[in-house]
Amino acid sequence: MTKNVFKLSKSVLEWIESNQEKFIEISNDIWSLAELGLFEEESAKLLADTLEEAGFTVERGVADMPTAFVASYGTEDPVIAILGEYDALPGLSQVAEPIKQPRKEGGPGHGCGHNLFGTACLAACLAVKEAIKSGKIKGTIRFYGTPAEENADGKGWMINAGVFDDVHICLTWHPWDLNFVIANNFQAMYNVVFQFKGQAAHAAGDPFNGRSALDAVELMNVGCNYLREHMIPDARIHYVITKGGQAPNIVPDKAEVWYYVRAPRVEDVKALYPRVVKVAEGAALMTETQVDVTLLGGSANMLPNETLENLLHEKMMDIGVPEFSEEDLDFARQIRQTFPENFFDNFLAVLPQDARPFFESFKDKEFCDVISPIFGRGITMGGSTDVGDVSWVTPLAQFAIACTTIGTPGHSWQSVAQAGMTIGHKGMLCAAKVLAIATIELMQTPELVEKARHEFEEKIKKTSFQSPLPDGARPPIEYYRSLYKNK
Repeated sequence: MTKNVFKLSKSVLEWIESNQEKFIEISNDIWSLAELGLFEEESAKLLADTLEEAGFTVERGVADMPTAFVASYGTEDPVIAILGEYDALPGLSQVAEPIKQPRKEGGPGHGCGHNLFGTACLAACLAVKEAIKSGKIKGTIRFYGTPAEENADGKGWMINAGVFDDVHICLTWHPWDLNFVIANNFQAMYNVVFQFKGQAAHAAGDPFNGRSALDAVELMNVGCNYLREHMIPDARIHYVITKGGQAPNIVPDKAEVWYYVRAPRVEDVKALYPRVVKVAEGAALMTETQVDVTLLGGSANMLPNETLENLLHEKMMDIGVPEFSEEDLDFARQIRQTFPENFFDNFLAVLPQDARPFFESFKDKEFCDVISPIFGRGITMGGSTDVGDVSWVTPLAQFAIACTTIGTPGHSWQSVAQAGMTIGHKGMLCAAKVLAIATIELMQTPELVEKARHEFEEKIKKTSFQSPLPDGARPPIEYYRSLYKNK
């Protein structure tokens, strides 16, 4: 890092520190709102309004999604994008306490820490904007408000709308229980619902006149479970029955099942998905019902960029880890009492194989207190993210900062609790600093941008991007509106 870059980065970090109470308040507001994907109206408005008030040009409702927006400051190259998420998860409402206690019974909660995610990215963009405004750096900083990562793969729809076309570099992060660059791959995925229609009848009086849509759902599920033997080992198929009928004495004329179909690469998913559809069609044939197939979304696997990963790792080392207080440690000890007995084994199991020996010594620690080496390159993890789609249209890298105690289950009430208090806040502010100084370095170092883009362009020459989303499709807002109407 040159002397000028160091001096500028220092002033940016001081700006984030001096405004940290504002960012904590925004994060807490989004945490309290806990809005589900595609319906994050107030959360998106809060972020967009804050950026607009700071002088950003904001385009709202992009890609046919009312809660998607792009906020931009600056007019020169390079264009650096920072992704922000703010959607919550259903059924995870929780107070910021280490005992299970919903704020609203059955309500949503930020079980993946996206209130922290979006706010850290906001803070970084505002800090970089101050540096651009001062004339000390040249470039354009953009905040991409990306809704519905958890349920509808919002970034994919935004890509199809062309809003990333002129971006030179993209950075992002995610709350975790570790501090590391996320260098591993994630599964590509299709997110799809199968709706069966049959003929209602009295289940005891004249069942022979009925054609059960529920039978079709159950036969489809059985067929897909047999299919598991004949697909690649790393693929995953999982489902939930969302509609199964109204009463036992009525042959169900409508039933519905929601599937995720995953595999390590988009081409693997595109090969497996038609086979799942054939199973559904077979189930309809056997039950003399009809099936409608609706693709709700899809996400690609990651295209890694080692140039940017190395940059993020360097900046993480510069910033260091969050500093947790004795009160934070006590909260962590209490909430750990609610974890399964084998929680640390589960924690290790989800890590890349080459990372496990490094973290085995953390069993008796409440928090990860190191920046880990870069692990997991070439390894595919079990989950999926629409961040993968963005990595195929512009060079991208992401990292994680500890915002929970080690071993916190993902998508859990324990995660919600920590996202709404000081443990999550400290990780969030740390992430904002990493994003800000990494962006400063990119804007000050054109050759670094060129190197990252050269790596990206060489990789897409070998394998071009295949969007999982069909041409002409639109975000499934009405489907989710009907699904969530009582939530």
